[in-house]
Amino acid sequence: MTAKGALMLVFSIALAASAAPGMADSKKPNKVYKVPPGKAAGVPPGLAKKPGGMPPGQYKKIYRKGEVLPGDYIWITDYDHWRLPPLAPGQGYVRYDNEVYRVARDTAIVLEAIGIVSDLLR
Repeated sequence: MTAKGALMLVFSIALAASAAPGMADSKKPNKVYKVPPGKAAGVPPGLAKKPGGMPPGQYKKIYRKGEVLPGDYIWITDYDHWRLPPLAPGQGYVRYDNEVYRVARDTAIVLEAIGIVSDLLR
């Protein structure tokens, strides 16, 4: 390698090393996502357009109003521990598959999907 070639190699390495930190920092510190009307808030734009602001595979796992829960659910009786409001007669809260639901006591028909267990216990 000639002296001119070695000098060009050193110069190009130095130039690449000095420019790399500037190109690597592409995050904007105060970026705010705009939420379309009627969509979920606080999630990336791609998920804000999805039902419930969740990926489709996760949304399918949640039972919706009018569906019957399978028989292996757990009744919740300590509403204060879960920060749940009192219920009307004939209703109850159940825990099924890491989700909390408000259901009709006699039929286990879902009246409302309350939320994820870990979010309610914070």
